[in-house]
Amino acid sequence: MMNSIFFYPYISYNLLYFLSFLSIIMIFIGFKFKASGNILRTILICIILICISNPIIVSENRENIPDTVAIILDLSPSQNIKNRKETAQKTYNLLKEKLKKIDNLDLRFKTINGKNGTNIFEPLSEIVADIPSDRLAGAIVITDGQIQDSPKNIENYNFKSPINFLLSGEKNERDRRLIIESAPRFGIVGEEIEVKIMVEDISSKVPNALVSININNDTKKSKAITIGETVVLTLPLDRAGITSLNIEVEPGTEELTLQNNKSVIEINAIRERLKVMLVSGEPNMGLRSWRNLLNSDPSVDLVHFTILRPPNKQDLTPIGELSLIPFPTRELFQLNLKDFDLIIFDQYHLRGILPQYYLKNIVEYVVNGGALLDTAGPAYAGPYSLSQSPLQNILPTEPTGEVISEKFIPGITNEGLRHPVTANLKDDNNQNDWGPWYRMVEGLTISGDVLLEGPENRPLLILNRIGQGRVAQILSDQSWVWSRSENNKGPQADLLRRLVHWLMKEPELEENELSAKVEKDTILITRNSLALNSKPVSLISPSNNKMEIYLDELGNGKQIGKVLSPEQGIWKISSGKSSISIIVGNSNSSEYLDVRTTDLIIKPVVDKNMGSITWLNSQNNFPNINHIPRSQMKTESKNIQLIKNKKYFIKNLKQTSITPWYILLILSIVLIFLSWYRESR
Repeated sequence: MMNSIFFYPYISYNLLYFLSFLSIIMIFIGFKFKASGNILRTILICIILICISNPIIVSENRENIPDTVAIILDLSPSQNIKNRKETAQKTYNLLKEKLKKIDNLDLRFKTINGKNGTNIFEPLSEIVADIPSDRLAGAIVITDGQIQDSPKNIENYNFKSPINFLLSGEKNERDRRLIIESAPRFGIVGEEIEVKIMVEDISSKVPNALVSININNDTKKSKAITIGETVVLTLPLDRAGITSLNIEVEPGTEELTLQNNKSVIEINAIRERLKVMLVSGEPNMGLRSWRNLLNSDPSVDLVHFTILRPPNKQDLTPIGELSLIPFPTRELFQLNLKDFDLIIFDQYHLRGILPQYYLKNIVEYVVNGGALLDTAGPAYAGPYSLSQSPLQNILPTEPTGEVISEKFIPGITNEGLRHPVTANLKDDNNQNDWGPWYRMVEGLTISGDVLLEGPENRPLLILNRIGQGRVAQILSDQSWVWSRSENNKGPQADLLRRLVHWLMKEPELEENELSAKVEKDTILITRNSLALNSKPVSLISPSNNKMEIYLDELGNGKQIGKVLSPEQGIWKISSGKSSISIIVGNSNSSEYLDVRTTDLIIKPVVDKNMGSITWLNSQNNFPNINHIPRSQMKTESKNIQLIKNKKYFIKNLKQTSITPWYILLILSIVLIFLSWYRESR
């Protein structure tokens, strides 16, 4: 209960002030001239003035409004370092006990998991959004100090209550980390890109650190770089699509975590132009199909030569009339061979046009990363076959010398059903009723994967890898039938397009490929395999947790699996000999960019709001909690400071007059009588 006195005069305040002033003058004159009964008159005047001013006692039944305190517990992945999480959880429990013992506090709790980085200030604003600023006692945050959403302009930050930070780490922590200063998002296949990196480690006793670079989890390089200096790495882009650069620095002498010792960079490599050389051994029905297919692709530069007459044919035709330009064998097969992405031999046979050493150049070209496609006609079974040349070292078949001349429909092998080149292969009408071919060369498979077969399971389409390059062979010159015959339809364009792009290492057509991508809050894992593979896929999370998942079979050699709500950062995924890295969120989670406990980020907020910073591992006693008025708060304090706002609301109100009229009337009469009596004597 709270009592207060208020005045509600029956006249205006100005008139009351005038009468009070006039009364003072009269009393002063009375005392100056020593008039009899002056004291009684003074009392009478005072009673009359009090009566006119109408004093009232107001009795309020008040109920205090509790002050709101926000308590935030940071359980982000960086809190898993050393004993931070244990310290934070213990402090959190102790803090709740102490705050519950303090009267008139409304406690609001929130836990931050750090999925999208450690954001403190945004959640803090959310949990007190419905509370007026004059009812906030303050906030208490248990964290390691690495906060990503700290106010950039502290002057405009409008949280006016103190924010107290309890730091779970230790002072002067040391850690080695890899910093990616710049990296391109796009590049051109065949060209080099530049990545600027720096290794930061103030505790290192040696000037250099060994950095390993893994390109597409295949090519590995190592380089010693100077610690604390920016280093430019020059790296090649060998294939189209996403090139993954996994960069990792060796551990230092003092480490808090190894998560920030590595980073993954994804670069989208784009082919500027694909150069394809088509060499036809003789004019044939399939030339138009090849030219239409290759010329329809705007990214392909086609160089095409057709041998019209071999050197041994002496028909007295002038050389100038045999072709518009001479066949530049030296320029193509010696000087500029490496500039081509694919070489196609269409029904080519040995006629002395290309010397043996030029064919040896093609072998070296393929071994070093080039691509060769041979579409074999009947000549492959004869004495002028390419099998009698150095190319036999890389061709996947050896001819038996027999040419099969009969009607047959190409069939897909078991491997072909799972290989991306031939899996789910359909014609233009989305049908599988392919038309027949009429001729093929019999060959024995030496190496490679047979995707299509002819009569009696004879190999028809064979793919193989040689060194860093690729080779494909079609043992028939009849593929054109599918595009030129009205009745015999088939997926010629789709087949040849897939075949050409597989030879040029299109990532989507890899037959044994482990890939992954992020879709919203899900990691989608896809595995292509020629063999049925029921083994699980192994995953390592950014916080180094290991798990395994089984993929669902989709058919056509594809398997798929999902990881829901993955942790942000770098995930390592492996299956057998294949391994990839994928980024969820940023290339490195902001949680691991810098894991050293610090007060530098939060100090401007603490200084402005009269909060406090406590290093939990640097003192034995838990800090005191001061719930005091704002006027008593200190700018720098070792204790937790909370504002006592003293806000309340009135449950009920009672008004009582101090001067009842009947009492005042009696007193006035008595005083008038006494005054008259005193003056009459």
